[in-house]
Amino acid sequence: MVSALLTDQMQKKLLQILNEDIGSGDITAALVPRKKCRATIAAGEQARVAGLEEVAYLFEQAKVSAKLHVNDGDLVEKGQIVLEAEGVNQNVLAVERTALNILGRMSGVATKCWQAVQAAKNPDMKILLTRKTMPGFNEFDKKACAFGGVGPHRMNLSDMVLVKENHLAFFETLPAALFRAKKSKYQGPIEIEVQNLQQAVQAMRTGIVDVVLLDNFSVEDARKAIPLLKKMGEVKIELSGGITLANLREYAKLDPDFLSMGELTKDAKTVDFSLDIVEVLEGEA
Repeated sequence: MVSALLTDQMQKKLLQILNEDIGSGDITAALVPRKKCRATIAAGEQARVAGLEEVAYLFEQAKVSAKLHVNDGDLVEKGQIVLEAEGVNQNVLAVERTALNILGRMSGVATKCWQAVQAAKNPDMKILLTRKTMPGFNEFDKKACAFGGVGPHRMNLSDMVLVKENHLAFFETLPAALFRAKKSKYQGPIEIEVQNLQQAVQAMRTGIVDVVLLDNFSVEDARKAIPLLKKMGEVKIELSGGITLANLREYAKLDPDFLSMGELTKDAKTVDFSLDIVEVLEGEA
């Protein structure tokens, strides 16, 4: 049964990815005598697993039954079996690499996010994924982050107004950009990315901005800016730019409301999973 977390759009994308790999047919698997078999997928390293729902969906579309041994979001150890599949060998083999690629990527993102949450040690601050996701895999990267305890910043550009440096290049002043956003049909929160404290103060004085993103601020500069901006009015503070697992704790100590990290996706390591045929079953396939 497919859950609401796997949307129709995601299902179509999964089948597209699978069809791209299979092409006009798996000509090597076609050489194998047709038999029913049982296969297992095991983790090659410790990881926060994500993507099992996607893998199970792909197998089931290929008429291969899939049984989960763990759930998305679980912490698994090296050698631990995460999924068992049973069906015609040619179908299992055709899905194998696509399934492992998706499971490895999503688990890599979930694991990196989980490591960030552990490093931050600040449950009152929300760590966010940026839009630096893998092209064509945006929804899956952002689904995976939740299993690591991280939230998406924006699912796509239609979610929220975020005025950035390249937007400001087309306005005479920073306040002009914010007033334009306020007068638009958009009714949600307005966020602005600032490069220095002067810009942040300008934004606060408009009384429009809901979130101020301090971009590439040093720890010391952010330490000075956050309490000053909070005193100026009701505003959420986000830190972003140049934040890594190595310096994350120092930024988290400043108690921003949000902290976004491109590293969570662009530097996510693909987790090693392997599929092994563990039993050839008797009877006609």
